[in-house]
This record gives sequence, C-alpha cells and structure tokens, in this order.
Amino acid sequence: MTEEQHTRLLPAGRRQRLALLVLVSLHAMVALTMLISQVRPPQIDVAEAGIPELTKVSDFLGSLVYWQYVPGWALLVALAAVAWAHLRYAKARHVAPNRRERVARRYRRALVFTLLLLPALKIQSLLDLIAWPGAHALAFLVCLPTTLYALWLVHCTQRFRRVPVPLLMAALGWGAVIAVGFGLTMNEWWKSFSTLHFPIPDNPLDVMRLKDIGLPMISGFFEELGKGAGVAILFLLYRRHFHSVVSGIVIGAATGLGFNLVESVTYMAAFDGSSAGFHFWGRQVAGLMAAHTAFTAITGAAFGIARQLHSRPQQITTIALGFCTAASAHFCNNAMLDYIAKESHKWFTASDTVHVLVVTPAQFLLFQGPLVVLYVLLLRRGLRSEAGGLRVALTNLPPASREAITEPEAAVLLSPARRFRLKVDALRAAENLRHGVAAYRRLARLHAAQLELATEHWHSLRGEADPSAPDEASSRARVQALKTVLAGSGP
Repeated sequence: MTEEQHTRLLPAGRRQRLALLVLVSLHAMVALTMLISQVRPPQIDVAEAGIPELTKVSDFLGSLVYWQYVPGWALLVALAAVAWAHLRYAKARHVAPNRRERVARRYRRALVFTLLLLPALKIQSLLDLIAWPGAHALAFLVCLPTTLYALWLVHCTQRFRRVPVPLLMAALGWGAVIAVGFGLTMNEWWKSFSTLHFPIPDNPLDVMRLKDIGLPMISGFFEELGKGAGVAILFLLYRRHFHSVVSGIVIGAATGLGFNLVESVTYMAAFDGSSAGFHFWGRQVAGLMAAHTAFTAITGAAFGIARQLHSRPQQITTIALGFCTAASAHFCNNAMLDYIAKESHKWFTASDTVHVLVVTPAQFLLFQGPLVVLYVLLLRRGLRSEAGGLRVALTNLPPASREAITEPEAAVLLSPARRFRLKVDALRAAENLRHGVAAYRRLARLHAAQLELATEHWHSLRGEADPSAPDEASSRARVQALKTVLAGSGP
C-alpha cells in the first residue's frame, strides 16, 4: 500500500464510497429543495394582501425547515478543510503512514457522524418536546414493547441463516432517526413551499389547505427514499448478510418499524396525548406489520433479489422497481386515507367505537393489505428457495467440509424444528438453569456457524460469492472450534 493510499481522506473501498455517496445524496436533495424555494417566485404576496407583518413571519417559518442544515454544512466544509490540511502537514513532516491512516480514519468518522447528525436533529420539534415532555416519554414507553415484539417476530421468520442482531438494530435505528428526520424535512419544506407558491384561493381561510395538495405524494416518495437509503447503505456495507430475499425483507421491515415507532410517538404525544389511544391502536396494533413496515419490506426484498442477480442493469432495475412499488403504495395509502377521512361522514354515520374497531382496520386491509400479502408471499418463496439451495449445498460439500457438517448434522440443519428440539433437549439435560442456558447458546452458535458455511457454499455454487465473506477454510475452522467447545462442555 502506497503513502497516498494511506493518507486518503475518502474510504478506500468502492462499496464504502458508494455508501457515503448515498448519504451525501440525501443532503443534496435537501439542498435542491432550498434552491427551488429561492428561485421560484412566490404567488402569494402577504405584504400586498394588506398584512405585511406576515412577511417576516413566513420568511422565518420557511427558514426553520433548514435551521440545522446550513450551519451543519458549514461545519462539514470546515472539518474537511482541517482534515486535508492536517494530513498534508503530517505527510510533509514524514509522519509514519499507519499513524496518518489512523488520523484520516478519525476525520472520516467525524464527517460521517456530522452527516448523520443533521437529519437526526429534525426527528421531533423542540417546541413539542418542551410543551409535552411527559406525553412523549409515556408514548415512547408504551410503543417500545410492541415495536420490539414486532422486531422479534420479523427476526424469527428467518428459518435458516439469520441477519445478525446488531445489523437489525442498525436498520431499526436508521428508520427511527435518520429516515424520520429526512422525511420530516421534506414534508415541512412542502408545507412551506405550497402555501407560498400557489395561487391564493377565493376564501383566504383555505390557504393552509394548499399544503395538502401533493403532500401524500411528497411524503410517500421522500419517506420511502429516506428509509430506502438506509437499506441501500446496509446493503453496500454488509452485502454478505443479504443472502436472499428473506434477509432483504427482514432488514427493510426493521427499518420500517423504526420509522413507525417515532411516528407513533409523535402522533400519540400531540396535544398532550389527546388522541393517543386511537393512534396506538392504528399504528402499533392494527397497522404494526403493515404501513411503513410493509412498504420498506418491499424495498428490502428488491435488494435481496438483486443480491442473487449477476447483471448490473438487472440489479438496478430490480431495486428501482421495488422502491417505486413502495413509494407508490405509500402515496396511494396516504391519499385514500385522507380522502376517506374527509368524505366518509357523507356516506354513512358510525359511532366512534365502530369507526375505531371496524372502519379503521377495514381501511388498512384495503389499502395496505396488498403490500402485506406481497411481502409475505415473497418471504414464503424466499424460504423455500433457501431450503432448496441449502439442500443442494449440503449435498455437494467438498471433502474438507465433511467433518464440519456431517450427514446427520446436515439433516438437522435443514429442519428448524429439529434444531429447536436439540437446543431444548440440551437445556433440559443440564444440571441447572445456568448450565442449560449456556448449552443452549453453544448449540445455537454451532448451528449458526454451520448454516453460514453452507450458505456461503451455496452462493459459491451459484457464482455469487461475496469477496467480503470469510473464506471456506475460516468458516470450517470456526465450526470445528465450536464443536470442540461443545464436546468439552458435555457431561
């Protein structure tokens, strides 16, 4: 490795650079909306309308959309300049290359952290938090158990090789913080833009309703873009864990659950929790596995399918179709729910109880049900594909791997029920609970290592092995080490 490579500020890996490009693209989208707002002449001149005081108010409210981005971008530029100057100075002083690399790595982490922090600061209005702090805290505590249960349920749908739990939590965190902040920025931009750049209606009291024009499409597109960007970054950085459509659905659903958690807390805490019960029922019970979970699960499924395609155009087309499906379904859901909420009282009258327990679930079933059915069918098809692929891989194991996975063990690996039974038997056979839990965990780690070895061999047979995945010799050594530990801890 040359000195120039050691002191490079950008990541050296191609996938890392692409992941950074995805993150920077979200900021470029925000900058584009700022430019559009500046160059488009306003159609509503509040000064000429006889209320000049509103000019300063409207300008102030418009600037609040980007209150953290402009100083944040200035900080990024200053930090990048300092990093460049520091690395040039270190090179001129003939500092050791490995030390310069450590310095460059720290600057990269600081730059990435700042890029992530800017949309994260937008997740909730400070005024709302100050006005109703107790309502937000209580809503979070109420919504957290249902979200974690849904996350556990999604994790358990993986019958064979599973996505690591830290990666699943990273997807949940991206959806809850970064995607929510980016989506809220775009929604606030549209509300400000639409009320200032469209002709004023005949009734001045209807001016605020202009923000609803196109809002379902704006929120559907940009919210799915923010969540999809997180799935794309995880796909680029941890591609070997996207082994099929199953893992893609799991990562996408986890991202959607994070978004749904923060959105639920926001709506439940509004106006000091005046409608918390309705939003909890609609977002954390009836629509928990639908809505954002279903939309982003489709995006994740597209990445999982693309993982098993060899042609780059096919991969890009598949991912684009998955995103467009999610965004369009999100838009249709928002538009129809808004329309029915405004017009349903003209069609029939229903009590509040009937509306909450019957009408609301029926709307979810009608507008979100097709996406739920789609990702469940994709999940079912992916599990069947995994089972068939692992069966072929275990049948065609190289001789060196026969000791790591014997024929009886291969039969157990193909049956989730038998794997679970073995772990329960190990738990019950121990002399006490502590030893039983330890035996259960050791057997679970052995099965996971064997499934990883078999899955990577399956990808190798298909010609889609990932360069970042551990080689077969390392995987075999890990399995043998776990077997040794398991044998040494036996009775």
